[in-house]
Amino acid sequence: WPWLGSGKMALEADRIPELEALVDKQCKSGSYDLDENLTLLKLYQFFPDKAKPAVIARVLLKALMHLPDTDYLLCTYLIPDRITAEAPVLTVCDLANKLETCAFKQFWSELAQARSVVDGVQGFDDAIVDYVLTVVKITYQVIDEQSLGELLNASDSAALDKWVSKIGRRQGGKVHINLSDDNQAKVTEPDNPHKVRVEQLSSAIRSMAHAF
Repeated sequence: WPWLGSGKMALEADRIPELEALVDKQCKSGSYDLDENLTLLKLYQFFPDKAKPAVIARVLLKALMHLPDTDYLLCTYLIPDRITAEAPVLTVCDLANKLETCAFKQFWSELAQARSVVDGVQGFDDAIVDYVLTVVKITYQVIDEQSLGELLNASDSAALDKWVSKIGRRQGGKVHINLSDDNQAKVTEPDNPHKVRVEQLSSAIRSMAHAF
């Protein structure tokens, strides 16, 4: 942030309402500006009396919509512990923990109890489903339809079809994921197997020499 250390921090505090309004705009329109959101969090650090947990929670929700990118992590670095222990930021942090540990069924269950926190954040559920699909694509080749539905919080067959079409096909109660480099086992052989054996032998000889 070029304005840090400029001696004009009092003037920068005047930007806080503008940046807060920008967060609201992002939530309503689906737009996103990570740099401006980080600037707001930094200003909150300098002016803690102006920090608004509700706004911080929305900044974090917007960042979560870009998993597996590190936006959420970057934001948390700028939020003091006392704020992360307050509602609704605490609720968002708990939800984020479920996502980062791939506890997706628990995430959807907790989200159902915290709907008021994400209300007004356009596209939040769909963005999270896209993240779950990313994880599924690199983890599975075949998965039960029911299990995938639970991971995606797909309420019916039509909803599941919408998401399956992005990653594979349904067949016999299973979802077959499109094969990729990420979800196939790889056998890695050394470039020169003979060289490896010689190095291992040399190491053993040196160890034996030290023993006498």
